[in-house]
Amino acid sequence: LYHTDATLLDFSARLVALDDGGRTAYLDRTAFYPTSGGQPHDTGTLGGVRVVDVVEDDDERIAHRLAAPLPAAVGDAVAGVVDAERRRDHMQQHTGQHLLSAVCVERFGYGTVSVH
Repeated sequence: LYHTDATLLDFSARLVALDDGGRTAYLDRTAFYPTSGGQPHDTGTLGGVRVVDVVEDDDERIAHRLAAPLPAAVGDAVAGVVDAERRRDHMQQHTGQHLLSAVCVERFGYGTVSVH
């Protein structure tokens, strides 16, 4: 979902797996952006539990690391809510970095080496 609609902040998904005593959740779909390409992950809540990290666990799964065990079972529907302020801040910084990088390449011939 995060690839197709960057403005989506509330969604429902099916819980497909739990790990780490219920503190890591895997969903059939997600609007939470994982850390990728130099852009930090989203935070928010999943099933009412605070999401503290989101990572690409492998090529097919996104791991949602939680502050506490998720009170749900595999197969349950869970509600996800993305922190809108953090998402907007990261989107603006990401876009700004692309603009700044374009100016640096065009005017000075310096390409982007790192997000930092």
